[in-house]
Amino acid sequence: MDATTAMIELLLLLSLGLLTPGPNALTTFAHSGLFGKKANIPLITGMAIGFVSIEIIIGFLVNSLDGNETALTALHWIGITFLGAMVIAMFRIDPSKIEAETGEGKLGLKTGIAMQFVNGKEWAFIIIMMSQYMEPLGGGIVGIGVIVMVTLVTCVSALIAWTFFGNRLSGFFSNEKYGKRIFQICGTLLSLLLVVFLLRGPAT
Repeated sequence: MDATTAMIELLLLLSLGLLTPGPNALTTFAHSGLFGKKANIPLITGMAIGFVSIEIIIGFLVNSLDGNETALTALHWIGITFLGAMVIAMFRIDPSKIEAETGEGKLGLKTGIAMQFVNGKEWAFIIIMMSQYMEPLGGGIVGIGVIVMVTLVTCVSALIAWTFFGNRLSGFFSNEKYGKRIFQICGTLLSLLLVVFLLRGPAT
């Protein structure tokens, strides 16, 4: 895979991930609705720090496993397992039970960081991105840096968009009829992505 193809696939993967409502998106627009758009600045900053930290950790892990086909294969299947769990979750979500609840007060930097480390969706996409695209995009520190920069720009932009427009969409997500269809469509798209990476197999 050449660098151009890898970049296109990376952007498509990110687009799918960012358009699929997950913990970050739901929390971002719920929080802005409760406390105002400016209240999301520390929350989004924490989210950015969190997913960049995970990317660096996974990136160096993948880089250290270069040439170890067994370990890379195991890491690939961990990512696939997380992705499969996401697919199941999308089809099992009950939209009528989605509440714009963020706790007793405003969420800040620490919460944004902590959320990423318990976000299965985050781990699935980062493992797949690093294991599949790090080498074509320069390998080693260069490949890690490229992925981190691309995801940082696109993810923060998406979170800002969720902040400004998410409240308008929250009614659709929580609607018993339309919300269920939205999550089923997301589940189907993730299922197709799962099939693609199953057919491709681990990057060795």
